[in-house]
Amino acid sequence: MNISSLAFEPTLFSAANLSPSSACRRPFYGRYPTLFVCSSAKTVAAVGSSVSVPESGRKDGLKRIGELSQVSGVLGCQWGDEGKGKLVDILAQHFEIVARCQGGANAGHTIYNAEGKKFALHLIPSGILNEDTLCVIGNGVVVHVPGFFEEIDRLEASGVSCKGRILVSDRAHLLFDFHQEVDGLREAELAKSFIGTTRRGIGPCYSSKVIRNGIRVGDLRHLDTLPQKLDLLLSDAAARFKDFNYTPEVLEEEVEKYKRYAERLEPFITDTVYFINEAISANKKILVEGGQATMLDIDFGTYPFVTSSSPSAGGICTGLGIAPKVVGDLIGVVSFFILFFFFFNFNFL
Repeated sequence: MNISSLAFEPTLFSAANLSPSSACRRPFYGRYPTLFVCSSAKTVAAVGSSVSVPESGRKDGLKRIGELSQVSGVLGCQWGDEGKGKLVDILAQHFEIVARCQGGANAGHTIYNAEGKKFALHLIPSGILNEDTLCVIGNGVVVHVPGFFEEIDRLEASGVSCKGRILVSDRAHLLFDFHQEVDGLREAELAKSFIGTTRRGIGPCYSSKVIRNGIRVGDLRHLDTLPQKLDLLLSDAAARFKDFNYTPEVLEEEVEKYKRYAERLEPFITDTVYFINEAISANKKILVEGGQATMLDIDFGTYPFVTSSSPSAGGICTGLGIAPKVVGDLIGVVSFFILFFFFFNFNFL
């Protein structure tokens, strides 16, 4: 379908279409009204606004949602916090797989179930509340294993089943607690010129990946080599930061901790590149959930005040291992709150 015909029509993503009686099973909750953008033709109704849409318009909107491409994506158009997770949660009902392709626990996607219960997700894709959806964490994501299990435990405690519904790429890189410590040390070192990171260790983990001493999820299947690889990582951090405390005891503790994690993580570990491409061949519908947003892209964002990955369209291909030709419709999400803040503070009104 032509994406320009999808966007900027109140009948597609209006409050009326996203009500429990039509497009989704649960109401839309959120702090700010949000605009869903695909091109720049005319204004679209904001989610949360009171728009009167005739029944024929609602049916047409649902039809168009159902006609989204086999591989579609939801991306942020600004600096994040636009409401991507809420939209993914709604659209997930029309897709069999929801996949994260980049970033890590620096993403913060808030969604709500039918009873209005709030779920804050950082690593697990926002399709998890839809019981028929399989969630994939792709090779381009950096995975903090303790945080991953904390999210699963919270979901399970709230009655959301995760068993057999989450796959983690064996090529995704592991983000360790010391990456978070290094993140804080780096920010402190920059003093007044600090970047303003989330201090969740995302940048240092991607740095380890790029300088080729990182440790991948699949390495947890080869625990005999883990001590040497961890020693290299920790020694590198200690050489770089004088306040980084590294001792043999620290290494031993970290190795033992990840031996325990390896056993629990094993059922989730998958060659997701093969899995996703097989799913495409089988005509399964895949929705890609972007983390952060375009203006935080490492190449195309407001550098140096950016994230460490590519949350724009190109990150879908590299972060999942799929060809550009299979990526179809992309939905950009814009927050009115950010627009108003920008216009007001820079006298653009």
